[in-house]
Amino acid sequence: MSNTIVDIELEILKKTVHAFIKDHVLPAEHAPEKYVKELSEEVVAHLQTEAKKAGLQALHAKQEWGGTGLSLSARAVLLEEAAKHRLGLYHPAGDAFGGDFPSFLDKCSREQIDKYIKPAISLGKGCFVAVWEEQEDNHLDSLTTTAIKDGTEWIINGHKAFIQNMAQSSFGVILVNCQLENGDYQPALFLLEANQLSIKETVMIDVQSTHSIVLENIRVNDCQRVGAIGEGTALVQHWLAEAQVLLGAKSIGIATKALEFGKQYAMIRITRGKPLAEFPTIRTMLAKSFLNLQAARLMVSDAAKKIESKEQNWQLAAQMAKLQATETASKVIDDIVQIHGGSGFAGDLPIERWYKEIRIARVNLQKAETIMENIADIIL
Repeated sequence: MSNTIVDIELEILKKTVHAFIKDHVLPAEHAPEKYVKELSEEVVAHLQTEAKKAGLQALHAKQEWGGTGLSLSARAVLLEEAAKHRLGLYHPAGDAFGGDFPSFLDKCSREQIDKYIKPAISLGKGCFVAVWEEQEDNHLDSLTTTAIKDGTEWIINGHKAFIQNMAQSSFGVILVNCQLENGDYQPALFLLEANQLSIKETVMIDVQSTHSIVLENIRVNDCQRVGAIGEGTALVQHWLAEAQVLLGAKSIGIATKALEFGKQYAMIRITRGKPLAEFPTIRTMLAKSFLNLQAARLMVSDAAKKIESKEQNWQLAAQMAKLQATETASKVIDDIVQIHGGSGFAGDLPIERWYKEIRIARVNLQKAETIMENIADIIL
């Protein structure tokens, strides 16, 4: 059960996160005296120690597991704030708040919680999710990885790609199609340990990594199954919706910070005898950015509430929020680069990194084309 917090408590938490970024994360990113591409394990461990003191350990975990137990809506608000730094889109607060724990882990048994989840929390890690495949990264019904029963074990064969957060995870969950006695296949989730897997890393646009795994006769015990056979797709759909909302929130966070850089630069950059901020074109550009970010923020908040209450079309609300937030963030960051001119591509500003990362975010967790088709199916 998620903690219910009132607006004033959430505002206090938001200010706590803001102070944490200012006092701990930004200095850690600036410490190497050059623009940082990643934080060392030692720095992350220190940040997690400080986060624990601030009551922000394991932001995405249930309270009974040792986490904050916050609702999706509250986490979206806090992650927007936690993303406002160079590495914030994919490493909010420098990973100080621990890794991800998908909602379907609620289905875990007490033994699974003790073996996988609690140790991960104590290590400051989380859980990766292996769903997509190279030939299919948008539709859950078209996946081909299979599991065949052999006594108390399942033998898994297949391939999973586009896996994120592996470095921040101590275990994972994989979606497979289990062969039943009658020959039919039904989706199910299984817990995996990283040391069971053959892992390949792929670097994308020099700022992010994704991983793929090959599963050749990988054996897992039935006690590693999460939920019932046949529930796999439904459980992943709920995780996907939550992940889309949180990605949207983080995208708004970096775009909001980019807008701050743009406003500051426009006020000090003199051209043709006056600041850029006095030119109508620039003023309109900044005003539209502010307006569109607020609209995207409201969509993310609305989607989070619909997921929590399972309102009609909650999945579509999450997809639209993710699409609107990432597309808006992309446009805002592009405009801020334009305002900065050549200096916008300089590595001493995080705008250059965000410009690359937001392009990746736009195709993460379902592409725009897939979401548009889903919208069309609803309205036509």
